[in-house]
Amino acid sequence: MNRILSDYLAICSSFREDGLSKSERKQRHTMLSEWEKKEYDNEHITIGEIQDFWTKHSKICWNNQFSNKVICPQIAIDLENVGFEGLKFLFHCFCGHEDSYLNTNSPLELFCKFRKYKYEPFQLADMLLEHDADNIDALRYKYHALKYFLEFSIHEMPTGILNGMNGAGITDIPAMLKDIDEFEYLSKKLDTPLCETLINDCRRYYPAYKDYLQCFRHYKNFEEYLKMNNIQYQSYTSRYDYE
Repeated sequence: MNRILSDYLAICSSFREDGLSKSERKQRHTMLSEWEKKEYDNEHITIGEIQDFWTKHSKICWNNQFSNKVICPQIAIDLENVGFEGLKFLFHCFCGHEDSYLNTNSPLELFCKFRKYKYEPFQLADMLLEHDADNIDALRYKYHALKYFLEFSIHEMPTGILNGMNGAGITDIPAMLKDIDEFEYLSKKLDTPLCETLINDCRRYYPAYKDYLQCFRHYKNFEEYLKMNNIQYQSYTSRYDYE
């Protein structure tokens, strides 16, 4: 095994997987920080080696220091060489960690930060899908990311749009309508629940908000616009949780 990986495994194996005390977590962090700074002369690691190590030790690999020292540099090299194995691995990291699609500590987010946001997560997913249109990991990432964004935009209406603030992030209605279409397409392609309520609500409120922006001086706020135009508005707390 590559020394970078064997040293990392040795450190992690010297501690319990769970239930560490505060002092033990601090000790482990100190040891991993020293490992992260260590120079490994003439040690070259491949995407394949990282993939094999991840497959065997996925739990301990979900770590910022491991991503920054091992994963990010190699994916950057692979991308510079117009390779796609690194991207495939990057999105495959979510397997077994499906609750982390939007986690800021995910390998995907850490890679974007590592490259100083030369790439955004969606851009990387699209790059991979241009090369491999049926890559299931990239498709699942886009589905979950879009679902979160659409739910958030609607959920934030009471505190954002309805109060005259752009809290829901709705600034480009045509682009967001395309997001709805893409979300519906991904739902069908992945054979996941269609979330019809969410899709229908977005298609109702996004155009309404676009129209409201063109005549907002005639209304006290967006809520008044909805009422005066007979557009029903409901509370969205937990509305989509069971779709």
